[in-house]
Amino acid sequence: MSFENQENQTNQVTSPKASSNKTESHNPVQCRLSEMFSTEPKPKKIKPNPTKESNFKVYLFLSVFFFKPTRFTGKVTLNFFQTTKCCNLNDLRYGTSYKICMAEECRIPPGAKYMCSKAEVGKEVQNYCLKCFEDADLDVNDWEQKENTNPALEEIEECGICRELFHRVCELNIRSKSSFICTTCSPLRLLNMMREVGTVNKDACAKFMTKKLNEFIVANNQEKRHQQPVTVVSFSEQKEVDTSEMCPELDASDFTTKYSETVKFVYRAIYVYYRIDGIDVPFFSMFVSEYPSHAGQSWCIINYLDTVPYFKSEGIKRGAMHGEIILTYIDYMKSIGYENAHIWSNPPEQGNDYIFNLHPDYQKVPGSKWIERLKGKDDGIIQSFKTFEEKMGENAFKSCVDIPIFPESLWSNVMIEANFETSYKKCFMKKLQVLYKKHAVDNFWINLNKSSGPQPTIPALYPHSIMGDRMMFLDKCAEMNLEFSTLRRAKFSSVYLIELMHDADYF
Repeated sequence: MSFENQENQTNQVTSPKASSNKTESHNPVQCRLSEMFSTEPKPKKIKPNPTKESNFKVYLFLSVFFFKPTRFTGKVTLNFFQTTKCCNLNDLRYGTSYKICMAEECRIPPGAKYMCSKAEVGKEVQNYCLKCFEDADLDVNDWEQKENTNPALEEIEECGICRELFHRVCELNIRSKSSFICTTCSPLRLLNMMREVGTVNKDACAKFMTKKLNEFIVANNQEKRHQQPVTVVSFSEQKEVDTSEMCPELDASDFTTKYSETVKFVYRAIYVYYRIDGIDVPFFSMFVSEYPSHAGQSWCIINYLDTVPYFKSEGIKRGAMHGEIILTYIDYMKSIGYENAHIWSNPPEQGNDYIFNLHPDYQKVPGSKWIERLKGKDDGIIQSFKTFEEKMGENAFKSCVDIPIFPESLWSNVMIEANFETSYKKCFMKKLQVLYKKHAVDNFWINLNKSSGPQPTIPALYPHSIMGDRMMFLDKCAEMNLEFSTLRRAKFSSVYLIELMHDADYF
């Protein structure tokens, strides 16, 4: 039977049914009753298929949650002719800091070979540079040679949609365990990313400094259109130290009489952020101690200070900005009734990190005298600014007990060191005289102008387990390879730290 005959027969069979449907359609009541009592299964309603464009939108949305792209690390990432789409940098190894040599005043630079003890002494790791190891005359069998390098490489990730390769640092992807979609395929990821510090807490010191510093930038910036704001973040907690821990044993009773059995103070961490390409990047940090009542006087002590060279504003030099930050902090302390301040100008050696992990190679370390250029007298903040040598010339310190000491401060460490070397009072005083000359001009005693504010008290505290502790912050940055050696890596570190700042237990 031909195909035409089959088609004709089929049409003949189906035509009556088709005609009956036509007649039924003219009676709506009968059609409704037949549908209700019909035993035949109802045909499924088929929705129209979405267009290719809507399909692609759904695909983009679901891919953010269900795609699990492959993560590559190390040299395996760029097999054959693969390259990253974000930049031309390949095979990027993370940096490392100087290591401490067990020999006095010696350091092990990055890339240098050194000897490491096979047996750890407590939690301390013993390291010697090769030269000092030869002079130490130690058993080679107990030591092994290593190289001061960081084995970690920047992670390269594959986008789950476009399948292009990107550096994790370039894409600011801080959530390393989640699926990765590049910012081109998922613009919402960039919008939802925390790139600005915002309001972390209600710390009065941070609010005061933020307002004053932005006023300083507005007044001195020559390019009014392109000025970027700075934001100050502060974390604080109360600490208590036994007086015997911060003074020499030879004069422990005299210091205890002066300061009582324990010393209470506020330990504060201050970070100053500057907005670069929409990201708040920290460029200045200092750790300070505040003593509302210390032997009858109020003191604020700047213990550690560190910077990275990422602040740029037309008409404002970085050194001037750093000095303004210090003065703004001292101005705040004056406003709440503090009378005295002390600064030990002890800049780190090239390659050492006080607060920020890894500085740029081109960054110059300021000398110890840059602090003398502070202009606080003209602003009515500072009444007098004197070196230790000048204070000694005024006969202000007749004995070592007259020198104000604070936990882990310069003169506390100096006296404990001198006492450690000798237990005789005369030898102790001779040793102190030598150290007096050594530190004659590197520490400054500052008297603040009297304020009409109330007597200093313990303020509202805003602690943070990592950002509020200098060593914890440094260790966290080293552990997670959060560097400030380049602006590119500083931006990535900043996004990570901003997330960490709002939730210390997130990572």
